[in-house]
Amino acid sequence: MKIKKRIWEPVIAVFAIFLFLFIIPGKSHAQNQMPTSTEVTKLQNLPGNIHVGPLKIHPGLSVTEAYTNNIFQESGDKEGALINTTSPGMVLQLPLQRHFLQLDYHADIIEASRFHRQYNTVNQFTNAILNLDFNRLNILGGDNWQYNSTPPQNEIDIRKKYIENRAFVDVSYRLANRYKVAGFYKNTYRKFNETFSPFDPLVNPKWDNFMENDMGVDLFYRFLPKTSVLFEYGFTHYKAYDRGLSDTDRNFDSQRYWLGFMWAPTAKIIGTIKGGWYEREYASGSTSKDWSGFAMEGDLTYNLTSYDAFSLVGFRKPLETSVTTSHVPGFAPGIYGTYYISSGGTFAYSHRFTYKITGRAEVSYFNNFYRERGLLGYRRKDDRVTAGPSVIYRIQDWLTCKLGYQYGDNASNAPLESYQESLFYGTFSLTF
Repeated sequence: MKIKKRIWEPVIAVFAIFLFLFIIPGKSHAQNQMPTSTEVTKLQNLPGNIHVGPLKIHPGLSVTEAYTNNIFQESGDKEGALINTTSPGMVLQLPLQRHFLQLDYHADIIEASRFHRQYNTVNQFTNAILNLDFNRLNILGGDNWQYNSTPPQNEIDIRKKYIENRAFVDVSYRLANRYKVAGFYKNTYRKFNETFSPFDPLVNPKWDNFMENDMGVDLFYRFLPKTSVLFEYGFTHYKAYDRGLSDTDRNFDSQRYWLGFMWAPTAKIIGTIKGGWYEREYASGSTSKDWSGFAMEGDLTYNLTSYDAFSLVGFRKPLETSVTTSHVPGFAPGIYGTYYISSGGTFAYSHRFTYKITGRAEVSYFNNFYRERGLLGYRRKDDRVTAGPSVIYRIQDWLTCKLGYQYGDNASNAPLESYQESLFYGTFSLTF
């Protein structure tokens, strides 16, 4: 599969303006991001006093009780329900001089007060992270495995269960005081169970199975004590194993050429923002249209004072639609096409009133523009907004209570995809 060559001349001033225009609205799919060395450092500071030699053991439990007035996120005939999520788990941490190993497991036991057959489930997650620090050379690797499920779309639908695994490695080397080079690789695959829904009895969930390989290199130059500029080249190969569309309709190769900035963990601004040219080309014979344009991602925190902090997480990139939502097996490109361009993210403000009480307010905005007309004959466009406050009360270092509310509104030119939802929730978390 061959990617078309294009000439791309980055203009830093224009790049920076575009970068902040696209990041201001809004939340990235963090579950798909590799952890950074900064995040590994935070993991090492979990509360707890259970030790077996150098091994630290952190059993934990969280219980969330929530009420939603629209459990299936439908445009009409809203159904409300209480949802209980109980999440037991355990984290094992083993410091190895300058190195660090963590293993953790948790489950989400989800039960609704209504629609038990459709909604109730047990999802399971395991994670392994190994950080090897050899001063100039750092190796960060890990594996994330989950037995998860998609939520039902209505009263006659059921959850589609799947296994997903993501293995990753990130190797970086400091060439001098100001230069660093890093290489990364990530393999992700998802496999659905062959469980047919009464809502779509002809649609096989296995049509959404896929494997993705993402790799690339980053070059960093520190031009200020706590600020570095970076260049990233990345290549992605995506292979879908669907049988609902022709075998090559969703297979693609993509390349990205990005510029960005990274701030050190000790700076007032913490995080990374990067973006630039992205191009995607589908396999020969595919009915899906190639796409190229501006893409970006960013995750920034600004610590205004020791009590006030602002965070901004945003992205712009193409995302795949689900074949299992097409309802018309064997017809490409489905109702809404094979992919859409998603732009947006989340802006949040948190204030620490006391050592024990912290307030937080956040607002998210996403614009999803489907690039193909599909079987409906028009291009779907969604504008989704969510907003709400929350309060966290740290009763003890090992016991936390959180109360919150979130309002969501998805406005779509596809009438059946528009909905509003109000969600109230409370969570107790214990970490020993």
